[in-house]
Amino acid sequence: MLRKLPFVLVFILCSLTNSWGGNDFQYRHIGMEDGLTSNTVRHITQDKYGYIWFGTDNGLCRYDGIKVQPYRIAENKSNQYITALLPIDEGLLVGTEGGVFLLRYDTDGFERLPINIHSAVTSLSLDKEGNLWMSTNQQGIWCYAINSDKKEVRHYDFLQTNGYVSQVFADNANQIWAVTNWGSYGVSRLNRLHAKFERISFNSPVPYNSLCMLQTHDGRLWLGTWQNGLMLMHNDGHLEQMLPEGSATHIHTLFERPDNTICIGCDDGLICFNPNTRQWNRLWQQQSQRDRFVYAITDDNEGGLWIGTFYGGVNYVSPIGKRFDSFTTDNGLRGNVISRFCEDHEGNVWVASDDGGIMCYSPKQQAFIDYAHQDELSTVNAHALALKGSDLWIGTYTKGVYVLNTTTGQLRHYDYNQLRDASSYAICHDSKGRTWVATMEGFNLYLPEADNFQHIGSTNALAIDIDEDDKHRIWLSTQGAGMWCYSPDSKEFKQYLHDEDDKYSLPSNQVNCTMIDASGRLWIGTLEGLCYYDIAKKQFNRVELSVETGNVMSIIEDQGALWLSTERGIVKYEPQNLNPKSAVSDLNCQRFTRHDGLVCEQFQPNAGIKTSDGRIFFGAVNGFNAFFPYQIKANRTIPPVYITAQEAHNQMIFSFVALSYCSPEKNQYAYMLEGYDKEWNYVGNQTRATYANLPAGTYTFRVKATNNDGIWSDKEATITIVVPPPFWWTWYAKLFYLLLIGFIIWYYVHVRLKRAEKRHKYEMQRLQEQKEKEAREARLNFFTMVAHEIRTPVSLIIGPLEKMKTDNEELRIIDRNAHRLLELVNQLLDFRKAEQHMIVSDFKPRNINELLHAVCERFEPTFLQNGRQFKVNYPDEHFTAIVDGEAITKVVSNLLTNANKYSKKNVTVSCVVEPDEEHFRIIVSDDGVGIREEDRQRIFEPFFQAQDNKPGTGIGLNIVKHIVDLHHGTISVDSEVGQGSTFTICLPVSQEVTENGELKTENGERRTERYDYTQDGHSNQTSQSSTPSSQLPRLLIVDDSEDMLEFLSSSFSQQYQVTTAHDGIEALDLLSKHEYDLIISDWMMPRMDGATFCKQVRSNPLTSHIPLIMLTAKTDEQSKVEGMDVGADAYIEKPFSLQYLEACIRNIIAMRRKLIEKFSSEPTAPITEIASNPTDDKFLKQMTQIIEENIANSDLSVNLLAEQLGISRSGLFAKIKTLADVTPNEMIQIIRLKRAAQLLQEGKYLVSEVGYMVGFSNPSYFTKCFQKQFGIKPGDYIKK
Repeated sequence: MLRKLPFVLVFILCSLTNSWGGNDFQYRHIGMEDGLTSNTVRHITQDKYGYIWFGTDNGLCRYDGIKVQPYRIAENKSNQYITALLPIDEGLLVGTEGGVFLLRYDTDGFERLPINIHSAVTSLSLDKEGNLWMSTNQQGIWCYAINSDKKEVRHYDFLQTNGYVSQVFADNANQIWAVTNWGSYGVSRLNRLHAKFERISFNSPVPYNSLCMLQTHDGRLWLGTWQNGLMLMHNDGHLEQMLPEGSATHIHTLFERPDNTICIGCDDGLICFNPNTRQWNRLWQQQSQRDRFVYAITDDNEGGLWIGTFYGGVNYVSPIGKRFDSFTTDNGLRGNVISRFCEDHEGNVWVASDDGGIMCYSPKQQAFIDYAHQDELSTVNAHALALKGSDLWIGTYTKGVYVLNTTTGQLRHYDYNQLRDASSYAICHDSKGRTWVATMEGFNLYLPEADNFQHIGSTNALAIDIDEDDKHRIWLSTQGAGMWCYSPDSKEFKQYLHDEDDKYSLPSNQVNCTMIDASGRLWIGTLEGLCYYDIAKKQFNRVELSVETGNVMSIIEDQGALWLSTERGIVKYEPQNLNPKSAVSDLNCQRFTRHDGLVCEQFQPNAGIKTSDGRIFFGAVNGFNAFFPYQIKANRTIPPVYITAQEAHNQMIFSFVALSYCSPEKNQYAYMLEGYDKEWNYVGNQTRATYANLPAGTYTFRVKATNNDGIWSDKEATITIVVPPPFWWTWYAKLFYLLLIGFIIWYYVHVRLKRAEKRHKYEMQRLQEQKEKEAREARLNFFTMVAHEIRTPVSLIIGPLEKMKTDNEELRIIDRNAHRLLELVNQLLDFRKAEQHMIVSDFKPRNINELLHAVCERFEPTFLQNGRQFKVNYPDEHFTAIVDGEAITKVVSNLLTNANKYSKKNVTVSCVVEPDEEHFRIIVSDDGVGIREEDRQRIFEPFFQAQDNKPGTGIGLNIVKHIVDLHHGTISVDSEVGQGSTFTICLPVSQEVTENGELKTENGERRTERYDYTQDGHSNQTSQSSTPSSQLPRLLIVDDSEDMLEFLSSSFSQQYQVTTAHDGIEALDLLSKHEYDLIISDWMMPRMDGATFCKQVRSNPLTSHIPLIMLTAKTDEQSKVEGMDVGADAYIEKPFSLQYLEACIRNIIAMRRKLIEKFSSEPTAPITEIASNPTDDKFLKQMTQIIEENIANSDLSVNLLAEQLGISRSGLFAKIKTLADVTPNEMIQIIRLKRAAQLLQEGKYLVSEVGYMVGFSNPSYFTKCFQKQFGIKPGDYIKK
């Protein structure tokens, strides 16, 4: 393949005699950081597939241009020291310190050759008969007939050199040579007749110790020596020293390039020697100190040179050499961002930069040279250069235009006064000698006779380039305003812009450059790529390139090709067919990147030039590049592509690589999986494809690649894979499915018939249970309704009893039975809650001794009165358990009630703690009639009553069972008819309290206490009020019960003015007409219930301040929370204590009056203290804000305040009167005085000043009002 690349060889030859002598070549380093197992590389070779192999002192490595794959010989450590490599058809022969191995290509595994070598192998060679020759450092030479069936082994011991042979090789005539470093035994040749190596005697001018030998294409033999460099072996036995003494010491390897050049690897680096001209160049001396010791040299099938070093890993020299010269701050450039170039008549290239001013580069001296006014011009931000004669015109940013005469050194300057702007990015001298200068303000023509400028027109944007076509029209490129064309003859100034609806318009309004080619075409570089202007059709045609360019910055023509600098590197484009619809061939486009030697890939707008010697310069953001286009040739070599496939985790992973080493990062790939993909996937330089969950079937994976210059190969690499079906879709699985489906159909029919029979039976049972459930629900609803209805009459029984002072036994009986009636009602309601799982628990640590004492003491008088002996065994007085105290009280009360009902003489209550202290038991025993065995399991069912039982509700034990279950406990009964019963309750001592209702959280709501009807004595009635009725507080009582209204009205008529209403709607009507100090409301009422009524009161600003007490028969926690949430100030359950209700009313009204008094008398008390709810708080804050905004206005009126608050004058009066017990005018004055108190506290103002500031026109009146309101004079308040 290499012979087909004559241009490569010519280039390398030129490089050897020119560029390489100055270390001017491009190389790539591969070391341990890239995956190499060691930086000591003793041998390099390329196999028949194109892979590069490295032999290191720590194993074998394979390189594909992307990654390094290590190979380990798993015998011992000595086998990891690789000393020689030789590729053959079957695999790779590997010489080590412990023998020779064959790495087979088909198995990717190592095999040891059957040769008794136990020393280091120094070289491997194949003769024309297929024999493998191996030299060692202690055992001489071995010959192995590797291609013969007999596998014969021959050994040559070389005792005269202690077995040391540095190299053995077969020459073109199939003669076998051996090289040692043992003086006169330096070179030996095999005598096949006598089967031994014979020493060759030379007539040498100097003593030598040879290490390696090379036969070149012309048959001449060359020796690499330890001290005397390179020597030529003449046929007459004469040795000729070919290099000056000391030029190449310790030669380790010799290699002949295809151009006949000999590469010499030694301790002094890499030396290239031309045998024909006998010229030599030191190509590699201390590129880095570690790279100096060269031990291995080879080339690949692309012509690349591979160099292995003892400490520095591998260095690769690309056959395409160094394409671009780079200029950065590292080699003399002053600035980084290069904006323009210009060539003068002496061939010097002037360089403009953003950050380094103006520089002058001399190609002859290959250096930047000094010039006149350099100190001044090196600090400008330069963007435009143009040469006219000896005058170099320089456009700058904010510093105007300079003109430097490169011959005389004279410097002229034009600033804002002449140009109307101080920044210029484009200057052009046309074919008629006119000078055109573009600034940010427009387009100008230089007038030499006046030494001034004529303004031609405005471009509305920054002009970056000026060009002249063959019709002498001037084209301007702008950054944002498209292109402008100016005709000096007609004075016409025309603009071209991008149009989204016109595909033949300018591609973008950001234009970077223009270029008129040799045929007169106008090429334009824009933000959206390349286009050209068709003058005949007056349209812009876009050019779709096969490589990504992005923003085209500069365009240079050379030999019909266009060189483009872009924001993606440099592109060479060879226009062939300018039909806009035609695709651009890959062969007509080349892209060059950092991997080709560019300083970077982001170039500057219009920063390009072609000099008189054909060299092209492009400016970038990190320096500039220069190159000769004719030296850059496309690489036409198409690399082979190899694929590997592996399956992992239900994925098929394909890895592929194109074995091209020139610039592997630029190799591009496309792949498709036939049978799955419908088109090629172009994936750039990605070398891996993954497919997941492929359906079962046969697939062919195809991949193709490009070389580094983007040329696609015609040949594809393919690999076929078979994805087997999953086990559940094999033929035996399908047979199983068929049998299974048949069985399912049979079973389905069978089951359907059985289910139809069961369904009928179940439906009949369900209808029966539904009827029983409906009947039971009807009973529950009835009990609940009756219980609620009973509460109100009970309240009317208990209430009057409290008012009666007579200590009468009959009244005590009435009182006791009223409470008994209340207990029955509560029991009904508890049963209803239990049935609906609505019992709310309050688990806390409780003292069980105290809890049992409280219950049993209440029942003890009853037992004694009935002549029964009552015995209680209490637990330890400190024993506590986590229980719901009220619930346990109900449990024990129910059991004692039953015991009292059925016992004869004895009742016993015991509390026993289990030995494990994790449970405790409460045991209630009696000696009553007992319970039959068939009734024991049903006594906990609701409404169940055993035969011969005494009358009862049948729900007590059901409630007990619910409560015990709620405590995660158990209840059992042991009974014998005629002997009595024992109920045992077992409960946990430590209960886990959860957040979903088993633990009642403290929510801060106001709780009411039930009045103790059993206590002796009676409350004192409220004394008769001596206050006139018109001055008494006003109560509004709302209830749908006439008796309740009459009772409460008569109870409070002496202390309050009472008004009644029968529902919420009637009450709201009264509130709209009258003012009230407090509202008492029932919950359950027709038309509008108490909760809705409370919401309406709180949402109305005119009534939101009125306190409201909710008086209701709803005793569940949810109703209490709801009542407080809607705005009730207190929540009292029916039946209620009249004394408690009266105390609540009295305290709420008194508290409000105290807050009002505090607000009025204390200067610092905030007004929000008198607000009892958010609505009032908002009202008071709004009112205060309005008054404070007008506080200096002494004419602030009640009408203005009412208008801004959005209520009537009367409504404002009533609201403020009820909230603060003052009139609106008084409220305005109080807020003024409180503001005055704040100002006085600051200590910045006189008393009179403060008075004026808060709206008082008379200081003495202000002092009088302040003292009256707060009881202290303003002056004394300041002192206090």
